[in-house]
Amino acid sequence: MTPTRRLWCPDRARYRPRMIGEDDLVLRAVEGDALALEQLLRDATPFLRAELGIDPRWRRDLDAEDVLQVTFLEAFLRVRSLEQRTVAGFRAWLRQLTRHNLVDAIRALERAKRPSPKHRVTRGPDGESARTLLLSLSDGRQSVCSRASLAEDVARLHAAVAALPASYRLVVQQVDLEQRPVTELAREMGRSEGAVHMLRSRAHERLYELLRT
Repeated sequence: MTPTRRLWCPDRARYRPRMIGEDDLVLRAVEGDALALEQLLRDATPFLRAELGIDPRWRRDLDAEDVLQVTFLEAFLRVRSLEQRTVAGFRAWLRQLTRHNLVDAIRALERAKRPSPKHRVTRGPDGESARTLLLSLSDGRQSVCSRASLAEDVARLHAAVAALPASYRLVVQQVDLEQRPVTELAREMGRSEGAVHMLRSRAHERLYELLRT
């Protein structure tokens, strides 16, 4: 059923109903209409949940709702980049975000069960964790540290962390900078370990983008 929205009609000083198609909702969402995006996400939730198959081995550490929550946060952050601005294109994009989050969570959980020296968290001198995070963000790509001194890069990193969404910022501050275990933070947040790993992966992507600007 095509949703009905009430639009303000100034010439008659009253509201009148106008039928808005689903593709129009997508266009409005891309233009920044949060209510339109919320409606699209509500409509998409049942099919995303039905398609989200989590291996039984990981269900103790990862919940479907965790995957969807991170996906929806990413949708709010990145909807302006949507290329196919139709309901079909929007839902295909959501599927891709959901799968990406699920794959990242499972990979991180696998690494946590078999930690290597590269991924093991160790405590070091003050500021060392920020330098380690900078190196991690530049791994295999153009260095984010190349344009200024290390001290300036660390200051830029902290500014970028402060600009993250609250849940992303919390995970980076606690896991990457304070070097707290994911399991401990997950208990404190009331989230699964997989959720914290997903938030951290998406936060790192966002930080890399912010540091490139």
